[in-house]
Order: sequence, then C-alpha cells, then structure tokens
Amino acid sequence: MNGSAVSRGAGLGQLDLETELREYAFGTALEKSDLVVIAVAFAGAVAAVAVVATGGVTSQTTAFSAVLVTNIAALALGGLVWRRARPSSAFGNLLLAEGALVLVSGLAGSPNSVLYLIGMLAVWAVALGATWLLLVFPGSRVTGAAWIVMAAALGTFLLGELPLIFMSSNVFGVSGITGCATACPANPALAVHAPAAAEVFRRVEGVLQATWGLGLVCFLTARFAWASRARRRLTFPVLVSAAPLVAVFTINAVVVDLAGVHPGSSGIEIFAGARIVYPLGFIAGLLFARAYAGEALAFMARKLVGRPSVAAVEQLVRRVLDDPQARLVFWLPRSGHFVDRHGTRAVLDPESAGLTWRAFGHGDAQVLAVVHDVALGEDPELVEAVGAASLLTLENRRLEHDLLDSVDALRASQRRLVGAASAERRKIERDLHDGVQQKLVALRIQLELVRDLARENGLGERLDGLATDFDDALDELRSTAHGIYPPLLADEGLEAALREVARRASVALTLDLEDVGRLSEDRETAIYYCCIEALQNVAKHAGEDAVASLRLWREPKAVRFSVRDDGVGFVPRPGTRGAGLTNMTDRIGAVGGTLAVRSDPGAGTTVSGGVAIDSDRSGDVVGV
Repeated sequence: MNGSAVSRGAGLGQLDLETELREYAFGTALEKSDLVVIAVAFAGAVAAVAVVATGGVTSQTTAFSAVLVTNIAALALGGLVWRRARPSSAFGNLLLAEGALVLVSGLAGSPNSVLYLIGMLAVWAVALGATWLLLVFPGSRVTGAAWIVMAAALGTFLLGELPLIFMSSNVFGVSGITGCATACPANPALAVHAPAAAEVFRRVEGVLQATWGLGLVCFLTARFAWASRARRRLTFPVLVSAAPLVAVFTINAVVVDLAGVHPGSSGIEIFAGARIVYPLGFIAGLLFARAYAGEALAFMARKLVGRPSVAAVEQLVRRVLDDPQARLVFWLPRSGHFVDRHGTRAVLDPESAGLTWRAFGHGDAQVLAVVHDVALGEDPELVEAVGAASLLTLENRRLEHDLLDSVDALRASQRRLVGAASAERRKIERDLHDGVQQKLVALRIQLELVRDLARENGLGERLDGLATDFDDALDELRSTAHGIYPPLLADEGLEAALREVARRASVALTLDLEDVGRLSEDRETAIYYCCIEALQNVAKHAGEDAVASLRLWREPKAVRFSVRDDGVGFVPRPGTRGAGLTNMTDRIGAVGGTLAVRSDPGAGTTVSGGVAIDSDRSGDVVGV
C-alpha cells in the first residue's frame, strides 16, 4: 500500500511538473470559454462562407470566402494565444472582437438588403478595427499621435461613407472584394436619392481614405524608427505583415476612389492576399518575443557560469534587455525597502518617468527587482527570463557563500577543538610530572632509606623487589605522560619526536626523516599522532612479520609524511573506516591537511598525508 501511494504521489508530482512546463511554454490551460471561442469561430466561418457562396451578391466570391476563413481563424487563434500567454493584456480580447466583426462582415454576401447593409457596415468596422489594432499594438489604448490617424479613419466613415449610405442607392465597401455584382440589394437606409451630392461625398471619402492610409504608413514607420530595440523586436513581425495591406489600402484610395481606375482581378487578388496575411503578424510577434526570451535565458545561463559578481550580473541584465538604465535592487525584509548593489536605498516609484520595475522572489517573499525602461513592459517574457536568471544566479551565489561560511566555521571549530585538546594534554602531562610523578620519586627515595635500615632484619630483598616495582611504575607513568604530549615534540620538533617513536615501536621499522623545521603546534601534533596511529595499525593488523617504513619530508608549500607496510592489506570501503582511520582523518582535516589511504589484499597499506606550511586555507580530506 505504501509503495502504491508513493508511486501515485510521484506520478502526480510528475504530472504537475509537466503541466507547469506546458503552461510556461504556452500560457495558462484552455478554459471552457476558449473552447466556446473555437467552436463559434469554426461555425461562424462555415456560415459566413455559405452566405457568400450561395448569396450570389459578391462579385469576388472566392477571394471574399478565403479572406473570411483565414481572418476568422487567425484572429481567433491570435486572441486565444494572447489571452493565454499574457492574461493581463487586453490585446487578446481586441483580436477576438476583430474576428467577430470579420464574421459579421460575411453578411455582405447576403441578398437580403438589411443583412447586406449590416455586412457592409461590419466591413467598415473591420477596417477601423484593424487600424486600431495596428496603432495600439501591443497595448490596447490609442494614445498620442495615434489619435490623429484614428481621427482620419473615423472621419472617412462619418464624413464620407455615412452620408453616402443616406444618398446613394448602392452601399460601397472599402475594397473591391466586398463589392456586389450587377444585382445589388436595395439600400434600406436610403433617405434621399441625390447622385450629384453622392459623387461629391465619394470624392471626399477617397481623399480622407488616402489621408487615412498615408497617416497610418507614416505613423507605423516613425514608431518603428524611434522605438527601442525591445519594441522593434515585438513590432517588426506586425509591421512586415501589415505593410502590404496598408500600402494596397492607400493605393486603392488614390487609384480607385480618386482616379476612378478599376483595380482589375489581379489588384483584387493582391488586396485579398494582403488581408489574409496581416493578422498573422500579431501571432508571430508574440511567438517571436517568447522565442527571443528563451534565447536570452540560454545566453544568460552560458554567461553566468562560475561565480559572477553582482556588478557582472547587472551589466549582463543591461546588455540582454538593451537598456542602459536597467539595474538590480534587492529587498531587505527587516528594513522593508529595496537597496541597490552599493547598499543605497532604492525608491521604486510607479510614477517615475520612463522607468518601471518588476519584483522576483519565492512565493510571496520578494528577493530582488529589475528596474527597466517602461517600453520593456511590452516584452514581459524577456523581463521574466532575465529576472529569473538573475534570481537563480544570485541565490546560488548566496547559498554558496553560506556554505563556505559554514565550512569555514566548521574548520575553525575543529581547529579550536584540536588546540583545546592539545592544551589539555599538555596540562595533564604537567600535572603528572609535577604532581604524581614527584610524589612517586619522593616515595622511592624514602624506600631506599628504609631498605638500608632494614637490611639487618632480612627485609632488604623484599624491599629490593618493591623498589623494582616502583621503578617500573615510574617508567610507565613517564611513558604515559610523554605519550599524552611528548616534551621532545615541543622542544625539538617532528624529526626528533618521530625518531623516539621509532625507537619504542613494536614493529620492524625503517626511517627516512628529514629536518622539516618547525610548524605550528597544531600541525606538528596532527602529523605526530597520525604517524603513531598508523604505526599502531601496522602492529595490530599488518601481521607478525610485517615491516614498516616511516617517511617525513618537506616540499615548497607543505610537509608530508607516509607510513607504509608490506603486510596483509585490506579492501578499502568508503563509509566503513575504523576508529583509527577516523581519528587520523579528523586530526589532519582539522588543520586543513590531506590524508589518503591506499591498500590491497596481500600488497600492504600506505597511509600518506600532508599539511600546508604557510596557509590556513582548508584542504581536502580524502577518506578511504
């Protein structure tokens, strides 16, 4: 049961991860409203084409049907993609609204006069909507100089087409593909039949439409030329896809409406092709922005390898965002405000001219914020990628520093423990020498005096034996005291102390000891006791006939030692070290040294290590 529960839990975790990855790549998951949009778009496209194909009104049935199907599909798809990728943006809803207008414009193929009029008005609404989309992309509101172009578009309809609807028996669209054949439905909105006045308004409409087209061309060109690189990346696909339509629209106003030249079938096909292509730019712009954000993330990942400084990360952020004003600021939870990398308080004012910011962190906890040009707000995928990469890098840097601080603290603690243990051993050695040992010496002298007095009574021999036992106990006490902290090590250094160890060793031993000079007390103690521990291991485990060698030498930056034997050996297994090897590893590691143990069955064992001479940096301790 537990295994099944774990398996199901792992499966759910994997499913959640895959869902999160899909949502990151494509936006939030499809909702019921999205499915309704898809169903309505499909049904609407079919219905619109059926009206156009069976109505017998439109002179360009194939071209009009192709425009309807592709525009409805592209605008519906674009609206869903934008809504899923940028839920906070209203542009996706604008695309869906434009698609709905295109669907209604299919009524321009109906033989019913009222439906036909509604369809022709929808054709105008589609043109006005397309203008709005091009002016506001990637936002949703018209601002600044864009209102001049929008005013020209609205003026074309209000001052040109609307009067024509009330004065002319025929209703005209803004392009030839919606024009009726010889049997045009009657105009139900006709108020007064005035052909002369209608011709005047048709000329006015042509002039205004040409102004509309030229204004749109100038605005799009100027906006692209003066835009930041971030905005150019986003608007370039739209500019490329919309340029043919805007050009054809403007030429149509001049050639057809003003000059009175019929465009011909090739001109109508060009206009239809331009209408088919233009909405694809809105989808391409978003996909290109997300692709560029992915490339930017990969670029930053390559550049942030290693341990870059905060200044280097900030410089890379400016480079990727192409924003010289971009900077990183960091949240101080205790103070409740952001600071820059110099520690200066950063005031993030939403009303700051030309700048905005976005915070990044874990859940509800803020860690840092990216301050950037307000134009980059139109490219949230790029800002998200840059912020996420910066957050990951700086968090890794912080964790690495915390780890190094912890390791340094542990090493310092180990050195303090070794130093305290060494000091305590010396204290014990002094106490034994100055206390118990002195008392035993005094008792030995008293015993000699008593023995001289007792020879006459036959107690001399027994007292001689007791004196011998006193001498043995005194020697053993001196040996123990010297083993706790050998005075020879403190007085003369490693070479002399190890020669004394070799003299008292219980195994056959060869020596190769150099005069390595004096090291710090903790380093000398660590090497000394590692050598003793290694020799004790030889006596215990190498076998009765084993011969050992003890070597001590100095290198330019380290003092090294080795204890080698030709005994039975063993198979080293990580994690199964005995107390002796563990003690050696702890001792040598506490002073930043290295220790290695090599052994094979029948080939003996070698314990080697070393400590740095003039560095306090921690080394690596290599276990078995």
